Amino acid sequence: MPTQATAKRSLIQKALESARFGHLTKWVVMSSFIGFLAGIVAWLFRGMIHFTRHRLFEAPSGVHGEGLGAASLAHWWIVFVPAIGGLCVGALVFWIAPEAEGHGTDSVIRAFHRLKGQIRARVIAVKALTSAITIGTGGSAGQEGPVAQVGAGLGSTLAQALKLSDRDRRLFLLAGGSAGIGAMFGSPLGGALFMPEVLYRRADFEGEAIIPCIVASTFAYATFTSITNTHRVVELPPEVLSQLTFEPSQLWIYLILAAVCTAVGYLYTKTFYGTEALFKRMKRVHPILRPALGGLAVGVLALALAPTCGEHGILFGGYDLMKSSVAGDLTPKLIVILILAKILATSLSIASGGSGGVFAPALAIGALVGSGVGQLAHGIMPSVQPGAFALVGMGGFFAGAAKTPIAAVVMVSEMTGGYHLLAPLMLVAVVHTLLSTRWTMYKSAVASPINSPAHAGDFVIDVLQSLRVRDVLGEIRPPTLIHEDVTLHGAMRIVSESHETHFPVIDDEGLVGIFSLTDLRRIFLENVIEDMIIVGDFMTDQVVTAKLDDSLHDVQRMMTRKGVNAVPVVDSENPRRVLALLERNMIGRAYNEKLAALKAG
Repeated sequence: MPTQATAKRSLIQKALESARFGHLTKWVVMSSFIGFLAGIVAWLFRGMIHFTRHRLFEAPSGVHGEGLGAASLAHWWIVFVPAIGGLCVGALVFWIAPEAEGHGTDSVIRAFHRLKGQIRARVIAVKALTSAITIGTGGSAGQEGPVAQVGAGLGSTLAQALKLSDRDRRLFLLAGGSAGIGAMFGSPLGGALFMPEVLYRRADFEGEAIIPCIVASTFAYATFTSITNTHRVVELPPEVLSQLTFEPSQLWIYLILAAVCTAVGYLYTKTFYGTEALFKRMKRVHPILRPALGGLAVGVLALALAPTCGEHGILFGGYDLMKSSVAGDLTPKLIVILILAKILATSLSIASGGSGGVFAPALAIGALVGSGVGQLAHGIMPSVQPGAFALVGMGGFFAGAAKTPIAAVVMVSEMTGGYHLLAPLMLVAVVHTLLSTRWTMYKSAVASPINSPAHAGDFVIDVLQSLRVRDVLGEIRPPTLIHEDVTLHGAMRIVSESHETHFPVIDDEGLVGIFSLTDLRRIFLENVIEDMIIVGDFMTDQVVTAKLDDSLHDVQRMMTRKGVNAVPVVDSENPRRVLALLERNMIGRAYNEKLAALKAG
């Protein structure tokens, strides 16, 4: 007997799949609920980070910023705080949920493409806890990846509980990820666009996911801001924002900024994954200890920077660096040091096996790059505002690193309120993305939907439906035709001189049947007289045919249904006139050639 809970779940599932409750309504209702839950979870996650940071880092040390200030002996013990955090994270990841390792967003991308949208429910809690520990103990990591994976886990778990289809589960996975980002970063539209865009390295979107992602992100943002009363992550003073304007005459400087972002983005990506490979090669070091080593190195680096960088440092997500860059508080020398140090610290914190996002550090690095370019340009053209270049660098740098030019532009504008810089922001984002097509921070992303296992079935059908029989025959040459009155001996002589495997049979008016080499082999098992048996005795008279304008998809389905490997192609005006012979392997070859052309184009 079904339990009451099972009966309720069955009723919900039937309601979701009923004709009155179609796809659009299902997406709206489910996505709204996912968004509401993601907004609450984002608030709880932020609270966990603040609690961990205050209890384990700020209260004991008195350090409240990303830098340690003037170095002193009192700061030496802080070197070990990120190491202790890394040890805790390594144990949780190793023993409970290995998927919680890394920067989160990549795991969501992999789940969409490779795992049918499935994320284990335990990942929700473990990812939130491990990321809160990594960030709270001083790791150079952001909240984007973790909150995306936590939100995606909510969407996936709910879809699995309702036993929805693989396609629906993938969509709600993306909706949950977008909801988490839209809430945490105060960017409902940017969050909605991020997950559908980050899946692919080229300029592609997961179009069907846009509606559920927008709905979920909107509800998550509304829930989160209602609880926290926080609308912008990077709150810039009005007097600073008012000075951030775009001068068309400076467009060429923004092109230089795009080129510099490309070079630094390459360094960021290669350093990150080079560090990951280095730690994975440490076979003698237990996986639990690797994040601790990474944390220890981050602590040493932060202490080493203290005498030079003062209050500016590489701990935590990097939001103070963003504000300082836009405000113009950093010298060019300090900017170069902090760019290199932030890249290294982020790699050590996450690629060693820690848990956290790469989004916030990338924004900080981009802001530093933009500020540096702006300050150098200001020395030549005093009208240049370094703060404007810092803000554009934030979005432009991350856009190329993540291959999300549209989402990055929208998110930075929403996060900072700097809407006056949309034009140069779009330019830098697109140019950086075009210049950096060979690398990305999200290695699980595929080139385009046609490369995704999630769309494998869709594109097989689409490709074959776009091809006609005439497209694969080239110069039509009539096959070897054999008259039905030819004897077995005569048929064997004709077959021996041919390279074909199937032979249409005709009478005086046209097609009447077909036989294959398999049919001939079967005849040899019988005691027959070759001159007494004619082709009409062993041919198949129920002939499956195709016409030149039939789609290959329809022909393949018909061949599969009838269990044949070749069909005669006949004239549409005269169905008994044989034009060619279409074999199954010709369809497969045409599909592969078309697919290769689509990938290349």
